[in-house]
Amino acid sequence: MGKLDNVRASMKPRPPYCCGTLPVTPDKCTLFYSTGVGDHAGKMNLLSATFEELHRLTCYCRDRSPTANNSRFTRAQLSAFEIATTFDAVHYRLTEAIRSELLEGGNSKRPLQLLVQHLEIYDAECSETFLPALPATKEDSVMQPSLLDVCLHEYRLGKNFEESRMFSLSLNEFCDVFGLSSAAVRHRESTNPCADEAIPKGFATVLVVFPTDNEGGALLLRQGHHEWTIDFAELFARTTQTSVAFLAFYDDVQFAVRKITSGHCVILTYRLHFSTENDIPLAIFEKKGVYDVNSLTAGIAELLLDPGVLPEGGYLAFGLHNQYVSTSRSVVDVASHLKGRDAMVACVLSSLSIPWSIRILYRNVGWTEFSFLADHIVDLSSHDEVHYLMETLGSPEIVCFVGVRGEPDRKRAKLDKNVVEGKDATDIMLVSTRPSAWCFHSQYVAGGREVMMGNLYGDVCIIAERQALAMIRGRKGQRIKAR
Repeated sequence: MGKLDNVRASMKPRPPYCCGTLPVTPDKCTLFYSTGVGDHAGKMNLLSATFEELHRLTCYCRDRSPTANNSRFTRAQLSAFEIATTFDAVHYRLTEAIRSELLEGGNSKRPLQLLVQHLEIYDAECSETFLPALPATKEDSVMQPSLLDVCLHEYRLGKNFEESRMFSLSLNEFCDVFGLSSAAVRHRESTNPCADEAIPKGFATVLVVFPTDNEGGALLLRQGHHEWTIDFAELFARTTQTSVAFLAFYDDVQFAVRKITSGHCVILTYRLHFSTENDIPLAIFEKKGVYDVNSLTAGIAELLLDPGVLPEGGYLAFGLHNQYVSTSRSVVDVASHLKGRDAMVACVLSSLSIPWSIRILYRNVGWTEFSFLADHIVDLSSHDEVHYLMETLGSPEIVCFVGVRGEPDRKRAKLDKNVVEGKDATDIMLVSTRPSAWCFHSQYVAGGREVMMGNLYGDVCIIAERQALAMIRGRKGQRIKAR
């Protein structure tokens, strides 16, 4: 695998879940539940519930279970129609917190809604649940099976909003980038592990876990051949405030609960679906295992230490994974409030002392005979006719797409020239393989022998500067002489 591939592999799609903790107050964690005696209801506070209270509720649920012969070995459960709680996901803006972490691209702007499904209680009498083992295929042994389902899920999300822009990939190209077997991918695409299951409305499950006194009960997640273990006790141990824990995962993820050795584990289950509401996230996320900062740092460092990569200097372009709002036509100010993987890339570049900024990469499409970088949004729609784009733009910074060894990247830009009207072009290499989630399109009247409509297509990117090797060696020589 080449150095550029190592960087791309470090930016692989995140696992299909997110988790964290959410500070709460006692008045927002009261549970009311049906006792089965007329209209009488029971009441308890899930932040201070005693062992005796939870035991009585567990016994009641099992006594009324239709599977009485096996009820003492199963979890206790109350449906959404039998409970009411003062815990309000909208009040705590949990939906938007999950949306900003679990979804990307166009979907990351779509607000979500949670629907209560049931309340479950696990105790020491519950049998441990296990996930069914998946037999390994011949294709799985050739590629890295633990990455397949995660990458496929991100690819499907990306295709929901992609257009034919510079970062877009076909499924075969996607397989080549991540070193996946195209046969295994197409086989997995044709099978759906959840196709035969009756899944309620929505596309994901959200678990809210209350900090009751218990030992054990870690949650096991599995997607394809990849597994993750979520230990709620560890999440609670890292919080300094009274909090609940939450976990959200997609429908193509299976889950199971490990054995409870003592106490009770209380879980409120929701279904997640798209809605029209708009909230702001306030959750504290558990980052461990989601972003591999060390791997990306090592990958970028190794890439830039290679003397064959952009030897004359130039830029590295990282497409944004999220959309942002700028207070002006300039996009430079966005650098101060990046989030998710965008913030991770910026942090790694800063840690390596690599200059970077947020800029718009405009490409040579249609009448545009060159690619260029801009700090602001270019809008030519108000011009009557544009005969010479270079003169209209002023003095844009011309760039030329190149490959990892500095060779012209004809796949990305077929019309790039090394010099445009006497102005040298700076080499630029695309590190990201997917389109930027934040892009612009402007039309203008292109004058000439025939008046036609021209188009400007731009992607907002993190642009990192790679200085020429001669300059780097010169600085090293100066430091040695100074000593």
